[in-house]
Parts: sequence; C-alpha cells; structure tokens
Amino acid sequence: MKITVKQEKLNEALSKVRSAVPAKSSLPILSSILITAEDGLLKLTSTDLRMTIEQELDECEIEEEGRVTLRAHLFSNLLSNLPKGDVIIKSMSETSVVVKSGRTEVKYVTMPPDEFPPVMFVDDVEPIVISESLLLDMFRKVAFAVCTEESRYALTGVLFEINGGNLTVVATDGKRMSLRRERECVPVKRNVRITIPERTVKELMSQMDGTGDIKVFDGESRVSFVFNKTRLTSSLIEGTFPNYEVVIPRDYSKHVIIKAEEWKSVLRRAEAMKFMSVKVLVQKGRMDIEVQNPEVGEFSDTVEVEYEGDEVKTGFNIEYLVDIVDHITSDKLVMSMKDGGSPCVIKPLTPEAEGDERYINIIMPVKL
Repeated sequence: MKITVKQEKLNEALSKVRSAVPAKSSLPILSSILITAEDGLLKLTSTDLRMTIEQELDECEIEEEGRVTLRAHLFSNLLSNLPKGDVIIKSMSETSVVVKSGRTEVKYVTMPPDEFPPVMFVDDVEPIVISESLLLDMFRKVAFAVCTEESRYALTGVLFEINGGNLTVVATDGKRMSLRRERECVPVKRNVRITIPERTVKELMSQMDGTGDIKVFDGESRVSFVFNKTRLTSSLIEGTFPNYEVVIPRDYSKHVIIKAEEWKSVLRRAEAMKFMSVKVLVQKGRMDIEVQNPEVGEFSDTVEVEYEGDEVKTGFNIEYLVDIVDHITSDKLVMSMKDGGSPCVIKPLTPEAEGDERYINIIMPVKL
C-alpha cells in the first residue's frame, strides 16, 4: 500500500477512531488502527470487539491499494506533531510501514493486517433515518440517568424504542428515570426496542455535529450508526429493559411551577454544602430548601413558585435534581406529585401545555 494524504485530514480522522482503541487488551492487535486503501477511499478502523469505529477519507491519493496496521498511540503522537502538508504511508512488508512527511521519516514495526478482527457491521436491514440534531438532543436529555452499577447490567444503557413511527429514548438507575419522546419522526414500519450501552451513546454524542441525518441499522446483538463518513457499530445490552410506562405516575394532584434558572441557582448553592439530601417544603407561593450537613453547617433559601395547594414536605438527592434542571431549556418547569412520599415528575413548562410530555423526568424522594 502507498498513499498520500493531508496531515490535518488524517489527524482529524484518527481522532475519531481512537476512542475505540482499548487501553489494555489481551489481544495486541487491538492496540492498532487498521488503515485500508481501496476503491478510491481511505478507511481508518479501530475496535475493542464491543465497539468498532470506521472513518472514511476521500481526499487522498492512492498509488497502491492495500492494508496496514499502525499502533494507535505511537501513530497519533507522531501525526499530531507533524506539520500541515502531505503525509506518505507506504507498506514495506506485512510487518513494516514507513511514514514520511517532509524531511521526517519513521519506519514502524507493525502487525500483519490479517490479524485485525473482521469488521461486523450491521447492514442487512432497512436503515432508520433520523435527524442527527434530534437524536443528539434526545440522547443528551436522558444519558445522565443511566445506571453505573454493573450488577444492574440491563440498566447500563439507553433504551432506544420505535413504535408506530414514534421514537422514545429512556434511561434509569432505579432511583430516577428520564424519558424523551418524539412522535411521528421515524418513517419506518417496523418496531424496534434495543438498549444501547452508555459508552456508545456518549461516543455518538461526542461525534455527532447535529447536521444532516443519521442512519441506524439495528440487529439482534449489534447496532450500526452511519453519519458524516463515520460508521460506528456497537454490541447491545442484553437483558430486558423495564417497562417504563408503569413507572410514570398518573395520579398526582399537586403541581408546582418554578422558574428554571432561579431554582438551578439555589440548588447549585445548596450543593456546595457537600451533602446528598435536600429538604423541600412547598407552601402557597413559595418553596423552602434546606440542607443540613453535620460536618459543614446548614443552608436555607427560598424561591417563589406558583402553587395554591396544601403544604408538601419532601426530600431529594440534590445531585439528581441538579442533573434534571441542567437539561431543561424552558424558562419554567413543573413539578408534579401526589404527596411528599411519592415519586415526583419534573417536566418543562410549555406555552401549549402544563407539562411537556415529550420530556419527562421522575425522581424518587429520599428519607430525611
């Protein structure tokens, strides 16, 4: 193989695939990037066997087609320190590759490209085409609620569900749940229900730029995403994601309307007390917030609210509240609950409805 490609283009492509290179692996080949030149395209591929990322480059000159591997860490360090301009990569043998740029020449000892695991992309189903900006927004709205306990493996990802053209994504750790739904946004006839690992969702959020469309190819054990000349394939979470619909309370009668930014500021100040729980007292027209940390001291503050009902005393994990408010973009939000010991539903307040059903957060109260 012999190719010539611009340093800045190659460096950008390499940065997109490096995240799938494992820090440690029992298979030495996984520490390498596979570079393939064929059919007028240059492809960079990396994998840890759970997630595979392939990046295409069409702005290159291919003199000789072929495949080589280069150790990701070493090649990245070299490439990021090369000046802008042409980079020449030439294979001398199955285990030797030369990289040239200007007067710089590096000869690498490499591993045979045939040892690189075969790429198992999903492409045998009709793709689900979604607006990239929409999917990015939906993932951002729920990803923070993913469970981080490996013992609850079925909850360590984001549920991706399509039913009747409606798209729903959900995340929960058993103490809170976040749901984002968009109706009639997916023109596919089949229904889909898969759980995407948290790491994959975070990688997608970091790489999507919110322009154009993204194609989703769902399989029985894997899923592939194609966007911006990137193809990312991931294994899926095994196990059954819980029925989120039965978790959403429907019998609440108390609704508290709060200015989102004002409440966020108060919660941020309360969070500085370094204590998990916050006491909340809701009365007509006001909400009192208290934090008592025996090792630090006491905090109290009040925010004005729109509320006319009976007094409600409750408590929450303050980090969970901050996470929710950080992801609500409306000027106001509405908290709904049955009583102080029941789950609380938090939604954006939209002009057309008391609560926006497209984005729902549920948080369990804590004992004070």
